[in-house]
Amino acid sequence: MTPDEKKLYALMAVAEQQQNLVNQAVKELQITKEHIQKVIAEQTHSTVSKSLNTGLQEGTAELIKTAKALGHLKNSIESTSDQFSWKIITIILGIFAILMLGIIWLFSVYIKPLENIPQIESLRQQGIQFDIGSCTVGEESKPCVRVMKKQCGYGKNGDFCVIDPK
Repeated sequence: MTPDEKKLYALMAVAEQQQNLVNQAVKELQITKEHIQKVIAEQTHSTVSKSLNTGLQEGTAELIKTAKALGHLKNSIESTSDQFSWKIITIILGIFAILMLGIIWLFSVYIKPLENIPQIESLRQQGIQFDIGSCTVGEESKPCVRVMKKQCGYGKNGDFCVIDPK
């Protein structure tokens, strides 16, 4: 497995882990929302009971205060949930973009040597047989051909060698 493939697998593992964490956080938010609603319902029930015992006006004021708090909490939970959803979408799109760039890079690295195939076939049809391979120069893969080292130094600049026939 190449280092690039390892990187891609690592990125996919990170994406899966982040997705699991996001799902867990959403579940926790839902549980918190249900708990808050339960607590508010209990507070509302308590407030109504107090209003019956201490007077309708005091109870009404408390009920209004509790309803406002419930509205604020609901809005807060909804805005938090919306922000969280956008973060999830952004993370997923970012991971997708990274994966696509990785795939494009892999294709550009491994498809370049294939560009020389028509030239190689043309030489073979002319009866020129040679042993061709792929050489790594720096970080780039380039086509190479087997030559006879003792028969080099030809050409205008002395940079040609005779091909070693098969």
